[in-house]
Amino acid sequence: MLTVSHLSKRYPGSSAPALDDVGFTIGDGEIVGLIGRNGAGKTTLMAMMAKARRPTTGTITYRGVDILSRDDALDRFGIMIQPVFLPHISAEDNLRFYLGVHGDKAHERNIRPVLELVGLWRYRTRRPSGFSFGMKQRLALAIAMVNDPEFLILDEPFVGLDPDGVLQLITVLRRWAVDRGVSMLVSSHQLNELQELCGRFLFLENGRLADEFAGERGSTIVVDLSRPLGAGERSTIAMLDPSAVIRDDGASVEIAAEGASLNRVVGTLASTAGIAAIHDKATRLAECFGEA
Repeated sequence: MLTVSHLSKRYPGSSAPALDDVGFTIGDGEIVGLIGRNGAGKTTLMAMMAKARRPTTGTITYRGVDILSRDDALDRFGIMIQPVFLPHISAEDNLRFYLGVHGDKAHERNIRPVLELVGLWRYRTRRPSGFSFGMKQRLALAIAMVNDPEFLILDEPFVGLDPDGVLQLITVLRRWAVDRGVSMLVSSHQLNELQELCGRFLFLENGRLADEFAGERGSTIVVDLSRPLGAGERSTIAMLDPSAVIRDDGASVEIAAEGASLNRVVGTLASTAGIAAIHDKATRLAECFGEA
């Protein structure tokens, strides 16, 4: 659905690129978490995906079309990177204005349910100039969701929501992914919420894609190998456990099997490539931030 290829961004006067040769794909209905420390390049990446900044090199294509080649390439996107709204008209009128600018009157029916979802319906007649930071975040989230997008880019969508609101948002986004095939790239420092929502993660570090891994699947373990698997060995593991996830470099395998099935896979890995380490998949997010 969306492909990022060799994407780099260097700002004038900077000694190092903000983003350096990043590439990945996101498929239909996939929810991908974007993680990294402050300054890792997350905002730069999302801004280029939103056409707010131009890459120095590389391309971003959506359904096979370079997003910079057409003015309407992002018409089916919902984007929340920072709160953007008109401060002196009401929250409800902000959504109506946004839809009007895009010639999308049909989705005015979504205004109430979306404002209810983010907990702003009772404040619909208030101007966001008087909103708290969290309320402004929620209004930006409502604007991103009101047009039934095919693809969502969300930066810190959980900020300002109470625990019930977070749970409701996660439930809705999951349902959109499954029922409507909506794809999402979600960045947040709230790792527990991301873990509940995302099926895969991209970890940026110093402008580069340092790691990419699947989300937790219950009791999933990660087996780091002494050497990469060969083609025949990959086939053997796939036969033993079709759900096993072998990393592209073949150097580690994620296994969700239990009991005898788990023992068979681990035993085969030990006798072929050799095992360097085994750790619980649940620690992977924390490891990226040195917290495990």
